[in-house]
Amino acid sequence: MTLAGVDLGPSPADGSGVHLSIRLLVVILGAIGVAWLLWKQHHDLEGRPKTIAVAALAVLAVGFVEYRAQAAESRYAGVVSAIAHRDVGVRCQGMFGHLIDIGQELGTVQFNAEGDPADKTDIKADACKWLKEYEKSDKKVTLNRAIGVHVLAHEAIHLRGWTDEALAECYGVQYTAQVARKLGATSRQAQSLAEFYWRVVYPDMPDDYRTADCGNGAKYDLHKNSDVWP
Repeated sequence: MTLAGVDLGPSPADGSGVHLSIRLLVVILGAIGVAWLLWKQHHDLEGRPKTIAVAALAVLAVGFVEYRAQAAESRYAGVVSAIAHRDVGVRCQGMFGHLIDIGQELGTVQFNAEGDPADKTDIKADACKWLKEYEKSDKKVTLNRAIGVHVLAHEAIHLRGWTDEALAECYGVQYTAQVARKLGATSRQAQSLAEFYWRVVYPDMPDDYRTADCGNGAKYDLHKNSDVWP
């Protein structure tokens, strides 16, 4: 099993569809509440038009936020699925999860006892925010944007089946530019971001995320016939 020669190509559907979240639950409960208020409005003499309007607007606002969040997750899932060579999902951490989170990792993939990866990756709220920022930006490289884009590439390697962090980090570095291109960057902009990550972020990663076998022409170089790195 090798990653060499994998082309992101057209993004496949992740097959995950709409999923339940706290925001979606609020929308559902809010819609039920608005329906109840409308029923009361219809059957009671006392009108509640302002209450109904405010409740409906609140439900619409939360629903719009949830729609945009799940639309972004779907886009990221397409990018990750192409690298993982199977349909997988991406879940961005919600506000409640972010408030109680104390972990340091920006992305995770769960593996079962047999060593098989889950069908989705969980991405922290900060990393998802940086991804959205990069999508909407002029693609100027910043530390946060580079990290956010790379997180998708790194977790995609885990979803492909590799548990070792140093291996996932090295392969992820080499797919960071391709992820950036799928998020709207030109080839030059994407390569610039990947080089920035390699030069600035990778050397400061924890020891278990780095290896001497990662580098141009080294053991984990996926394109040894090319002088371009990463």
